[in-house]
Amino acid sequence: MDSNTLLGGRYTLSEIIGTGGMSDVYAGTDTLLGRDVAVKMMRPDLARDTTFLERFRREALNAAKLNHHAIVAVYDTGQTSEADGSVPYIVMERVRGRTLRDIIREDRPLAPEYAATVMADVADALHFSHEAGIVHRDIKPANIMITATGSVKVMDFGIARALGDATSSMTQTAAVIGTAQYLSPEQARGHSADPRSDIYASGCVLYELITGQPPFQGESPFSVAYQHVQSTPVPPSHVNSISLNPTTATNVDAIIMTAMAKTPADRYNNAADFADDLRRLANHRTPLAAQNRRAPYNPTPRPTDPSDVATTVMPAARAADGNDAYSTATPGAHAAQPRPSATSRQPQGAQAAVTPARNATTARKSGGKHASKHPEQGEEKRTALSTWLRIIWALVILAVLGIGGAVAWSYYHDNISSSRLPHIDPNDNNKISIPDVRNLTEDDAITKLEDAGFKVKTREASSADVKKGHVIDTSPAVGSQVPKGTQVTLTISTGKEQTDVPNLTGKDTQEASRLLQEAGLVLDHTVKEAPSDSVSSGRIIEQTPASGSHVAKGSTVTITVSTGPERVRVPVVAGQSIDDARGNLEGAGFKVTITEVDSIRPEGTVLRATNEGNQMPKGATIELQVSRGNQLTMPNLIGQSTSQALSALHSAGWTGGTARLTTHDQKTNDLTKINEIMTQSIPAGQAVDKDSTIDVGVGAFSFVP
Repeated sequence: MDSNTLLGGRYTLSEIIGTGGMSDVYAGTDTLLGRDVAVKMMRPDLARDTTFLERFRREALNAAKLNHHAIVAVYDTGQTSEADGSVPYIVMERVRGRTLRDIIREDRPLAPEYAATVMADVADALHFSHEAGIVHRDIKPANIMITATGSVKVMDFGIARALGDATSSMTQTAAVIGTAQYLSPEQARGHSADPRSDIYASGCVLYELITGQPPFQGESPFSVAYQHVQSTPVPPSHVNSISLNPTTATNVDAIIMTAMAKTPADRYNNAADFADDLRRLANHRTPLAAQNRRAPYNPTPRPTDPSDVATTVMPAARAADGNDAYSTATPGAHAAQPRPSATSRQPQGAQAAVTPARNATTARKSGGKHASKHPEQGEEKRTALSTWLRIIWALVILAVLGIGGAVAWSYYHDNISSSRLPHIDPNDNNKISIPDVRNLTEDDAITKLEDAGFKVKTREASSADVKKGHVIDTSPAVGSQVPKGTQVTLTISTGKEQTDVPNLTGKDTQEASRLLQEAGLVLDHTVKEAPSDSVSSGRIIEQTPASGSHVAKGSTVTITVSTGPERVRVPVVAGQSIDDARGNLEGAGFKVTITEVDSIRPEGTVLRATNEGNQMPKGATIELQVSRGNQLTMPNLIGQSTSQALSALHSAGWTGGTARLTTHDQKTNDLTKINEIMTQSIPAGQAVDKDSTIDVGVGAFSFVP
């Protein structure tokens, strides 16, 4: 693409800043609004392919519907003519920063809290997209960017599709073959993607951010896609490259394994719920997924449709009536009765999920030398056997429940016996209940307990929820029945645990987030921006609270990030006087230098200014070219007498005297031209210094001209 091309009559292009499978992205400028843009232009060799054109068109339409702070905005779209034909383009918001792909390669792995903060913003963007009826379908690190100010931007809705849109001619395989590492099981099976497919892909990205590697790897995209369908990923906390404390490990595993559940119904209900849990992780709170997954993660694959996974066709069994019969079994379901002439396909590895009753039925239905020769008698035996099997299974279940109850009682009894509660005599009539003094002040709680007949001692502990000087809890616990005179220990809050605010000035947002997490503080999600002449773009220039402040852990720190020197449009000052132009430029924050040039314009008139009309950093120097006013436009002197010529020259601004108008004879045999000027040394219309010497040829008669 020629950099001199003006797309749509308003967009200029410069260098290529990105290249994809079907398009190049150029840095550009909107000359109408004076803002930087990014222009995605389809490669000319693909513009003739209707499939790629449809994908490109869909990206423009889908992204244009989504106005969200975490989604790259689309400003305009159009087509331009190339030698190979018409080529479409999309004009987008220009985002400066790094993709998660770059960050993983350069900084991996990331702290779980920071990774959760980033992906929470991604989940917010996806929820907004899903609410608008758009599924992204290609969430991956390369499509998520962290800007210089720390904001998250989701990009490339090129294969996104509206929910329920089944009319697209673009195949699933063509759309996703390049992103198999983040492909949901349902997409790998060729099914349509829904919002939970984006959640699955986001879980894969979070896995890679925290561990430094994707959940599945293989020699080809197809082998990776197969693993998404059939394999359970290694829990992220078990990856050798990272080390997490037990609480963080549990929380990280719970969130990622929930997002990456094989069955969509087992994932988060929506991206908003996913975002909420991610923020709980980022803020050192227990995610709901962890609360619901107290047992180790050990799922049994549950395909939504048995026909969608690899299957094994069971051998034919001869039915009693002599017909071939197959039975269909769904993993984890109750045994189904055999259907004559029906094809049975049982998923590999699913046989263990079939109940013993199902296996017994299969055994009974098998042909061979033990098959009953009398159908009625065989049916009676099968009925009796089925009844006995149900009785046996009921007894087994009751036995298991009995053993479990005994174990539970033993555990409960042992724990009660070894607890710190005082021994209570059933015949003791002096037992009283410890009153609820939680959240009372220390003095009020002591008074209340002593009035009730208890002895009181105190200890201190920090608390994020209970005010300083108020009661957190009691030991024995509130409501316990204990003898009068028992000593009750009050735990008094010292308030939130205190910490020092680190110095964030000059740091980027990623480093700031890490420092704050180490100090037990939280980075405010809303990042302010401001120009700065001294701090480079993307670096922090201010923070609240200030560095060194002593604050409670869990407090939020707000930062202001530099956008670099403020950029201001250079005023158009051509034609103004030097004083007016200087005032306008200096008023806009620019420095001014003056260069005088020869010109016919009045002295002190501005002829032009450098970068006039363009955006420039505030404080930049603008050069003004100003007229010396020392030239005039040469008048036409032909046909005039010398006295008339002098008058015409003076009227034009010539300052030379009579001596500077020199003459010579110009021979002519035309009597009408005698004493008239026939030639002039400086042509009419040419710029000439006002004090120049001018020579003219005056007609003189001669027979030989």
